[in-house]
Amino acid sequence: MVIVKIMLKIIKINSSLKAKARGIKLNDLLTKKKFFLYAVKIMKFLRAYFLLLILFLNISIQSVHSAGEKEIELYLKAYRQAVSYFNPNLTLKNIDLIVRSIVYYSQQYKLDPRMVMAVVAIESTFKVYATSPAGAQGLGQLMPETANALNLSNPYDPLQNIQATVRILKLNFNRFKRLPYQNQVENALASYNAGYGAVLKYGGIPPYQETRWYVYTVIYLWRKFCGLN
Repeated sequence: MVIVKIMLKIIKINSSLKAKARGIKLNDLLTKKKFFLYAVKIMKFLRAYFLLLILFLNISIQSVHSAGEKEIELYLKAYRQAVSYFNPNLTLKNIDLIVRSIVYYSQQYKLDPRMVMAVVAIESTFKVYATSPAGAQGLGQLMPETANALNLSNPYDPLQNIQATVRILKLNFNRFKRLPYQNQVENALASYNAGYGAVLKYGGIPPYQETRWYVYTVIYLWRKFCGLN
């Protein structure tokens, strides 16, 4: 996944810069093309964070209900900008449908829409017709059997796909509601990626590299959307 590759580079750069910060001359850095290529990718990735952070750093789901029309429009604008950043090829109509679906169903199922945004960003980078080699479909990368079980007539339809995605996330959160919140989040996300059975089998995040990276990157992006380190 694109996000995972960029995350790996960010981590490598952070550790490298900390180790080499002392004694490096400015001219040395300016001659390192690779450094600038990494820097550009980091800046593009972080830009998506700031588009959200500037406009709704401390906005909660509850505050949307009490906000005025102008405040709500700013809130939605931030989401539109973020979706457009991850997938600039989307039409304005689809961007608006995706944003309103995420906000609406997050409120219906009492989940943080910024978490749902992070899930969809990692799953498909907001590509409506994304299809994985394993057959996962649409924005939330739903498996065909899951889509059939939820009676989706078209898993590539943004509204249907997002509703199903949020519904599954809520189900996973409820399954672990007796756990401390951090464990609840980790297990719910791991279940979305690897399946509830795998999480039960291992008593937590399964020892799959893909799933561990998935949980880490979703939480990382979610925290950034919330203005946290």
